Amino acid sequence: MRCLVCKQHFDQAATGRPRQFCSGKCRVKNHRTRNFPSEIINLDRWIRHHRKRPITIGGYGASVTTPEHWSSYEQAKQSHFGDGIGFVLNGDGLVCVDLDDCVIDGEPTKQAQAILDQLGESYTEYSPSGRGLHVWGYASLNKGRVENFDNQRVEIYPSGRYITVTERPLVKTKLNQLNL
Repeated sequence: MRCLVCKQHFDQAATGRPRQFCSGKCRVKNHRTRNFPSEIINLDRWIRHHRKRPITIGGYGASVTTPEHWSSYEQAKQSHFGDGIGFVLNGDGLVCVDLDDCVIDGEPTKQAQAILDQLGESYTEYSPSGRGLHVWGYASLNKGRVENFDNQRVEIYPSGRYITVTERPLVKTKLNQLNL
């Protein structure tokens, strides 16, 4: 495995959830650093999630179509309900491409790297499991779609969904237009 902060290789634990950091120091550094693009952080479309189910910052069920359920980034980060934070896509041109089961030992598979190259450089982060990737960027899409590219499932979401956010970047760059 490769540490998400310092990029040093380390041995994976024999049991439990895959480690993503080589040390507690790197884990804390990642937690304290804002990695997500500021143009998204500044939008009040943040929620929490519990086992991938969207919840409000108060711990109640949330709807991705009800803006009253959404919060600011800071409010979502400060809430202790659920497992983490997520961002709601509402069709404003901001999209997320979801690639599942495409990371081995901290690196994208050959198929995933080909997809990343085709999409163009934009903010890309590891999914909560550490085995997938979320690519954030801009595109003009009316509805989501699912495609297969060289046996890699590619899910593209422009609206009516929320995406879990880990702030563990593979590619830390600004948001760009995606080549979809």
